[in-house]
This record gives sequence, structure tokens and C-alpha cells, in this order.
Amino acid sequence: MCIFKCVFSIYSLMSPETFSTMERVLYHIRHMSQEERDILMQHFNLSNEEQLLNFSGDPEVPIEDFTSFRVHKVLLLYVPPIMVLVGTIGNILSFAVFRTNSGKVSTYTYLSALAIMDLLVLYVGLLPLWISQLSGHSINDHANWTCKMGAFLGYVCSDSSVWLIVAVTVERYIAVCFPLKASFLCRIRKAKYIVVVLLLILCSLNSHFLWTVQLRHVGNNATAPVYVCDASPNFSDLVNHVWVWIDAGMYSFVPFVILLILNARIVHKVWVAKNERKHITERRMSTCNADKSPAGLREASTKVTVMLLTISFTFLLTTLPMNVILILTKTWNEQSQRQRANFHLAKTVSEILMYLNHTVNFFLYCISGRKFRLQIISSFRNLFHSRTKPIPLNEIK
Repeated sequence: MCIFKCVFSIYSLMSPETFSTMERVLYHIRHMSQEERDILMQHFNLSNEEQLLNFSGDPEVPIEDFTSFRVHKVLLLYVPPIMVLVGTIGNILSFAVFRTNSGKVSTYTYLSALAIMDLLVLYVGLLPLWISQLSGHSINDHANWTCKMGAFLGYVCSDSSVWLIVAVTVERYIAVCFPLKASFLCRIRKAKYIVVVLLLILCSLNSHFLWTVQLRHVGNNATAPVYVCDASPNFSDLVNHVWVWIDAGMYSFVPFVILLILNARIVHKVWVAKNERKHITERRMSTCNADKSPAGLREASTKVTVMLLTISFTFLLTTLPMNVILILTKTWNEQSQRQRANFHLAKTVSEILMYLNHTVNFFLYCISGRKFRLQIISSFRNLFHSRTKPIPLNEIK
């Protein structure tokens, strides 16, 4: 009688009319006595209670029936085109402003290169992701060369963007914490050299994708064979297991730690120096030439520092969820449909935040940099008044 009662309760709750509300099944099982659970496990030929909960949860529910999975699909369908459009306009404007002034301050050499890399990340990574959602096919799966170049450029551009932020943060750290050495170390020519060397190093490190990935035949559909861009058979362990952690270190973990330490040091140094010079600054700001005084120059340097700190902390916040997802991907083995649907949503949100880091820098410049805003306003005025001269970004370290 007891086994009939237990099994009937499960199958009645799993009827077609109530199949979408599987939580009721789990709730019922969790409130059974141990004897009833043992009977159910024996009836379904299960070895432990974990299998019972997974078996009764949602083993046959299509993943598309879960709200979290549908939200994940909606986000990938509607958010990427908006981000690509906004990021394209913002990064082009940022590059135009910083390129115009890159001959004045070395910082703008890094930021102009950063704008280009952020733009490439959106077109190499986010745009193909959106196209695959629309068409159901990835661009990288169309030809062997798109497979290799897509992987290579995707990794190079994203890594370059991150390490340019690290480079400009290191330069700001030198300017703030070692001002006497800044005039020698933070030069425009050295900044250009560092950008080129950085790109060459990252291209070399990621060049293995030109031979470790390829278009692989995985089956046939009703009309044609199906190919997928994946690791070559001889390099499967390198690409899928080893390089995953190397890339996580290069793109996320190592830059995250470096930026966190340097930003903490910069903030502390700026705070201490501000308190020490407070009474001197107040006295000098009352003079007519306050803007040209040492205090005025230090104020301009502080504004640049605030702008770059904003960029660095935004990177930390937007890439932290992806760091967590990378760890969970390797350590979490939950296989239920509900858990997989929730994981899809969490991964999509973390990816959108990651690409957001490559989209919003223009707005961060506008919020934290007054002279950047003036330069943008001046540029727009030039479109209508040719005699208006642009306002230069004469920032001083």
C-alpha cells in the first residue's frame, strides 16, 4: 500500500497538466519519511537519494521550458546589437579625441590603442555571438580559415584590451607614486614602443590557434554534413583543458590582481598627498594664476588619475562574474536541466558584463574627465561651425 501511495503521488504530479511545475514533485519527496524514500529508490532502481531528487526533478523537461533559459536567449538576441552600436560610436569618438592629443601626453597613446582594441573585441566576439543567435550557425563554422582567424583574433583583441588597461594603470602608478621618475619613464615614444611590444607578445602567445583549432566534421543533418570549429584531435587537451586556465590567467586573474594592488596604492597615495597639501592648495587657489600654479597642475594630474581609476575599477567589476563562471565551469558538475538552464543565464549575464567593459569606456571618460567632455563638445561644434577651434586635452601628469 505504501509503495502504491508513493509511486502514485509521483506519477500524478508528473501528469501532462502539471508537468511544468516540477517543484511540487521535489517538495513532496523532500517531505516524505525515510521509509517512503527508500521504497521509491527501490522502485526506480536508484542507489542514493541524490539520484532520486535528480530523477524526480526535471530529467525529461526540455531546457527551453525554464524561464532562466528563455531569459538567456532573449538577452543574447536583443542586448548585443545595442552594445555593438553604442560601443562603435563611443570607441570611434574616443579614438578620435585621444589620437588628436596622443602627441602631447603618453597616457593618450594607450587610450587611443585601447579604443581600437575595444572596438575589435565587439566585432570579433560580440557581433558573431549575436549573428549565431539569429541564424543558428556560428561564423567560425563556415570555413577553416574563419575558424582559425576567429579564435586567434578573438583572444588577441580581448587580451590586448585588458593589458592596455594594465599598462596605463602602471604608468599612472609611476606618475603618482614616483613623480620624479615619471618624466623619464612616461614618455610618448616609450608608450608607443610598449603598445607595439605588447601586441607582438600577445600575438605570439595566441598564434597556436592557427594550427590547434580546425573545422571538424561532427555529423550529418537532413541536407548536408555538419562542421564545428573545435580543437584539432592532436591538440584537444591543450585547447580544452590547459589553455583555458592560461587564458583565464592572462585575461582575468593576473590583470585583476595587478589592477587591484596598483589602484589601492594609487588611491592611498592620492589621499595622503591631498591631505598634506590641503592648506597649500587653498592658499594658492586664491591667486590669479592658480591654474598655472603647482597646485593647479597637481589638480589636473589628479583628474587624469580619477579617470583612469574609473576605467580600472570598471574592468574589475565587469570581469569578476566571468572569473567566477570560469571557476564554476571547471568545478561544478550539476547535471539537472534546471541547473543547466540557470547556468546558461549566469554565463550569459557574465559575458554581457565582460563585453560591457569594452563598450562603456567612452561614457566613463565623459563622466570622469571634464576636458574630454569639452573636446567632444568642441568636435561636434566643428561640424557646424568650421571656425571653432577644438579644445586640446592638455593634461599634465
